[in-house]
This record gives sequence, C-alpha cells and structure tokens, in this order.
Amino acid sequence: MDRFSALPKIILHDILVRLPVKDAAKTSVLSKAWNDTWFSFPNLSVCSEDFFSEDDVPAGNRQRFRKLDILINYVTKRLLRLRDQGLAIKKFKLDLQNLDDLTHVSHHVDQWIQMACESGVQVLELYLNDDCVRWYELPLCVIEAKSLIELELLGGIKIDQELLKHSMKFSSVKMLFLSRVLFTHESAIEYLISHCPLTERFIMGVCYIYNHLSTEHLPADRIEKVESLSLQSLQKLKKVDVEGIPEVHIDSPNLEELCYQAWDLNAPFKLNFDSCTNLRCLQLIDLKSTGCTAIADKWFLELFSKFPFIENLKLFNCSMSERINISSPQLKILQLRFCSKLKKVNVDAPNLLLFDYSGDDKPVISFMRSSNQLEVNISTNVDFRHFYSLREFTRNMPQVILASLSLSIGHSFPDDDPYMPALLVSSTTPPSIKHLVLREYSPPDSEALYSQLLMNYLLSNCFPKTISFIYHRRFSFIEFFYEKLMGSEKGECYCSSGDRKCWWHALKIVSISCSFMTDENADFKAMLDASARSFEEKTITFSLEL
Repeated sequence: MDRFSALPKIILHDILVRLPVKDAAKTSVLSKAWNDTWFSFPNLSVCSEDFFSEDDVPAGNRQRFRKLDILINYVTKRLLRLRDQGLAIKKFKLDLQNLDDLTHVSHHVDQWIQMACESGVQVLELYLNDDCVRWYELPLCVIEAKSLIELELLGGIKIDQELLKHSMKFSSVKMLFLSRVLFTHESAIEYLISHCPLTERFIMGVCYIYNHLSTEHLPADRIEKVESLSLQSLQKLKKVDVEGIPEVHIDSPNLEELCYQAWDLNAPFKLNFDSCTNLRCLQLIDLKSTGCTAIADKWFLELFSKFPFIENLKLFNCSMSERINISSPQLKILQLRFCSKLKKVNVDAPNLLLFDYSGDDKPVISFMRSSNQLEVNISTNVDFRHFYSLREFTRNMPQVILASLSLSIGHSFPDDDPYMPALLVSSTTPPSIKHLVLREYSPPDSEALYSQLLMNYLLSNCFPKTISFIYHRRFSFIEFFYEKLMGSEKGECYCSSGDRKCWWHALKIVSISCSFMTDENADFKAMLDASARSFEEKTITFSLEL
C-alpha cells in the first residue's frame, strides 16, 4: 500500500525537492495522486538535453522538430496547469543551451516567462546558447516582476537599454547572476545593478556591450567585452564572484566573500576592494598577466593589514615571488594551487586549520606557529628523479600530520644510476600521513625496478594510515605492493642492513576495499579481475595498522 500518497501535498513537494529532476518526474507515473503532486509541484526545471542532444538529433532534422514540439507542449502544459490552479511558482529554470536557433521557440519562451512572472516566480534561471543566430531579448515582464528573489541569466540573452527605462521592480532580488549577456548600452549594467538594493550575492562572468559608435564594423561585429565593473551602494552585498572583467571596483563595506578570476592571462587587470574591510574570504585566480607584479611579502602584509578579518585565502594559478611570508592570527584556511616560481613559504598562523598545496613545484614550506588541529593536503606530480626533493618537501613539516598526500607518478628514471636506490632511503623517522593517494600517468620502463624503488620510498619516507591507488586499466605496482604487505613477496627489504627498521616489520592489520565492487567480502584477486574489465577510473584502498 502506498502510504506516501496520503501525506499532505506540502510534504510530498518537499520530497520532490530533494530528488534529482529526472527522478522527481518519474514519480508522476506511480499513481494518480503522485501525478497530481508532480503537476502541482511549484519548481519547474526544464533542460532541452533531456529531450534531445546534438549528437542523436542534428539541427534541421525532422525528428528534432518533433522532439522540440514535445518539449514545448510539456512546458506549456505544466505552466498552464499551475496558473489555472492559482498556484505560485517558486522556481522556473529553463536550459536551452543545446539549441543554436531559437526561431522556432522564442515566442514560446516569452509566453513561459510571462506565465511564470504572473504566477509570482521567485527564482528565474534562463540558460541559452550564446552561439545562437539571434540574441534572445529579455521580455519586459522580468523587469517588472516584483516577486523575484533570484535572477540568473546565462548566454545568448540581450538586455535592451530601452527596456530598463520602464519601472523596475527588483527591490526583492537577493541574488543576481549574469554571464555572456549582451547589454545594448554601457550604462545599462550599472543601472540594472543599482536597482537591486537588497542584493546579497552577485556573480558576473564575461558579458558584452554593443558599441553604437563603431563605424568600422558591420552591426553584427560591434559587440565588445565588458571592460569595467563598479559595485557601489549595495549595503547588503556579502558575496561577489567576477570572472573575465579587467577592471573591477567594489565599494561594499559588508562584503564577506570575494572571488576574482582574471580569465585573460595576456591582459592587465585592476582590482580595487579597499573599502571592503569586513572581508572574510578572498579567492584570486589566474593573476598572471604580462607585466603583472608577482604576489610578494608586501602584498600579504598590506592584505592582512587592510582586511584583518580574513579567514580563508585561496590563490590559484597566480604569479608569486620566490619567497613569501604569510602571517595572520585570523587565518584558518590557506590554499595555494599551481602558483608559479614559489621556492619557500613561511606560514605564521596560530589558528590555521587547513593548508592545501597543489603544484609541480615543491617549495620549502614551514609553519612557524600552527594549530594542533592543522591538516595539510599536498598534491603534486612526481617521477623518480624527484622523489628525493619530495622527501625533503614533506620533511619540512615535521610538526604536523599530513591529512593527505596525492601523487601522480611517472616512471622516467635512469636505469643505470647506481645512486637512485640510495636517494629513496631515509635515515630519519618518516612523517605520518593519514591518506596517501597514488596515480599512474605513464607506463614504467622497468617494472621490477620501478616497483622496488617505489616500495622503498613508501617504507622509508612516509607512513600512511591508508593508501589509495587510482588508475584506469592497470596499475602494475598494486600487485607487488599487496604481496609485499602480505609477506609473500620474498627478497630483502631495503632496511635489512640498517639500524632502523621500516614500518613494514611492525605491520599487523591490512584491510582492502575498492570503489567498483559492492561485495565487502571480495578478495584482492577478485578486485583485480573486476577492475581489468573496465576502462573507467577505479580506486583500491589499503588500510594499515601497526
């Protein structure tokens, strides 16, 4: 007996909200009660790819038009039913990004948006293809929608300057997202933003302006990228995410989170947010433009002086000076990913809880003061020629436990180098690592030597609580590693002639799990056999206990 159907509609709608859209739609065939629940569901999410794709139905194909008609009838039926029942629409999401020509559907889109606005839509998400033959003009009903709380416009949408001269009703909008939108006049952007006084979150990607003054190009070629953005007098603004705009000025004293991505590595940029003294989280991406001054000690000193409340600092793919000193009593999260030129990082942050480093360079990283709860995650590419520097890299953090060390391993190394095995052996106590992740990205030249050298490195330079091997077809070292751990791999251990024994001799418990089998009792051979039948990424994890 279906007891769910007897529940109040508000509870059934809450269940649908928590399901993926496709799964939620399937409930409509369970019973008449569920069908009524689905068609009264106030969240309508439509994606054209759920009806057809570019691959199976090419443009101009008759079958494509038939499937497009199915989409049109479905959306129209849903919206009409909600309107006829006098039900409010909380969310209307329309994703037509795989349609490169809206000629056949644009007037339907106008009608759908009109019905949604008349039904008090609170969240409107419109995603179109910016490679369309014609830009879709945002209808007036959106500008006049008093109920809107969130507005997302992405790709192939044009906002006409004349449209904004009408009475705007965006006084309730709290989230505004604009990307690949065409404005017919430069002032239209600031005019639109200034009429959203309650905006708490603002996201803007690359957008465009129609240059009316250009006489050298045809009208279709007078489209230029937005070069500057000014956010002022938005007292409620807390989160800003800007991408691909060279000059950005933000004057919002209550701003807490800022993410800026330069996008064009060859263009200079200017970012001014000095008045945002309440900033808590700062993320900078792709600050590597030609002529850009590398981020250095002075920059960090000024940063923490101007913004004393910063707790989260993320620098991704930025130009850095060779040596940086980061000192902040408030900093809790520090992430450095693929920042070039770095050779030494000194961190003095007594409340730091997470340090995350990714990159091919292996700088010396030192923690002057740190929390006893600090977790360090390292991800890097390495081949055997770099294992020695990797050992030095991890040894500079003896006072912390590495939460994870992720290595993408190549196998290029000189087979005739007699010093290579010695470089992989350490005489000091290895650091503790909670989770070691190993990936292979090239086949070994010599499988036997490769396996022995990698095993020596693992035994000598780290003791992980768990080791995960991530691979696609075959990771040759896994079998060797398993046999060594289980004691069936004979031969001398590298430490057999030394005073200090490696952790292998104290190993008591080994448990194995994998990502591609549900049988918890499957043995290692069954895992290998199962993994060989698939080219998809797989993970085998060894849990170790001394």
